[in-house]
Amino acid sequence: MKRHDNQSGLTRKLILLIAIALLASGILFAALQKITNGLIEEYLNSDEYYEKESTQYIEKFRRYVSSNDLSVSDRRAFEQWAKKENDILLTISRNGILQFDSAYSPADEAAYGKEKVSRFHQTHALPIRFSDGQAQVRIDGFYSSRYFGLAFAFELLGATAVFLLIVLAGIRRSLSYLKRIHQEIHILEGGELDYEMTIKGDDELARIGQSIEGLRKAFLDKLKAIETLQQESRDLVTEISHDMRTPLTSLIMYLEFAKKQRSESPVGEQAGYVEHAYRKALQLKTMSDNLFAYFLLDKEVEAELESVAVKEVIYDLMSDQIAVLRREHFRVQISGALPETYIQANMEELGRVFDNLMSNLLKYADPAQEIRVAFASSPEIFEIRIRNAIKEPNATIESSRLGERSIARMMNRMQAQFESTREHNEYLTLLRFGNIRR
Repeated sequence: MKRHDNQSGLTRKLILLIAIALLASGILFAALQKITNGLIEEYLNSDEYYEKESTQYIEKFRRYVSSNDLSVSDRRAFEQWAKKENDILLTISRNGILQFDSAYSPADEAAYGKEKVSRFHQTHALPIRFSDGQAQVRIDGFYSSRYFGLAFAFELLGATAVFLLIVLAGIRRSLSYLKRIHQEIHILEGGELDYEMTIKGDDELARIGQSIEGLRKAFLDKLKAIETLQQESRDLVTEISHDMRTPLTSLIMYLEFAKKQRSESPVGEQAGYVEHAYRKALQLKTMSDNLFAYFLLDKEVEAELESVAVKEVIYDLMSDQIAVLRREHFRVQISGALPETYIQANMEELGRVFDNLMSNLLKYADPAQEIRVAFASSPEIFEIRIRNAIKEPNATIESSRLGERSIARMMNRMQAQFESTREHNEYLTLLRFGNIRR
């Protein structure tokens, strides 16, 4: 219902505009009618004007009678003349007896030559000579009626003009805004994406402007996101180049030592060089694997999530990782209990998250200190906190932190969160999942 109301904004505005235009034109029509009727009543309905018009018509009738040599009995000619002139009443009498009246019907013609005329007719009639003698003629008319018709036409024309002006002015405002939207779209097409669209009103045109403005902002955000990703990629390449240079230099150095001293050095010393070179090669391989995994996440489609039981899945994953740590002589302390809740996860990526965490612990954790794993849960979230001491207080972690970037991206794909912080010689890792209802 709300959507329908929103979509009828222009319709409501047009109806309101037409209603205002009708009201204004109606008021103007009534005002003009009152003014013109007053003027007509004042100047055209006076006795002087009436007598003047009657006299002019009698003179015109006199010329008609004279030019056609009419007698008092030529009533059909009188009738035709009266009809032609419109809005007049022609009365002819002789010696006080009615001879013709244009208001009579054919059934009333029997009164001619018998009926007496009124005293008013006798007093105000004017003599006209006919071919058979003189007679008295009186002409009455609705002389002002023609002016009432003209006045009505003028009033109607004025009211219509005002109605059209108001409607066109209102439509012109909407067309002006539409033209402005068109111009601003051309500005955006020219590449000026920082130009803000003008939003006026709350009708369909305003919502078009809002949609274009939203599209502009979304496109700008997309461009900024692309620029951010490109900058991150450039920074990552720079950081990885720096991270790989150190083990690669060491690898080359150990291989050169082994090459130069293979005949001179004892077998044990040569084996030491090879062992160091092997470890550096493994380190380079791990970094390259993390690099490929990180960039492949961008190419993968959206992760397919499923509802999994925390107590079963997390227990299996943590058991495997803790077994590896203990085999490598790490001490692990676990606190908290796994809850009877469910989370959304992709099992493959969840396994990769724990594999990366294990790799980081093996690489950086101090085996002389305990690794503390804590589980925490609430109705909304489930958290895993891992705290470990760093192997060497002054050791530097890879500047690219590629493994953690991969973890963060995979957690984000599973609608979960990853955080890591370093405090002095301790490292804290946090995995946070949202609990769902089964």
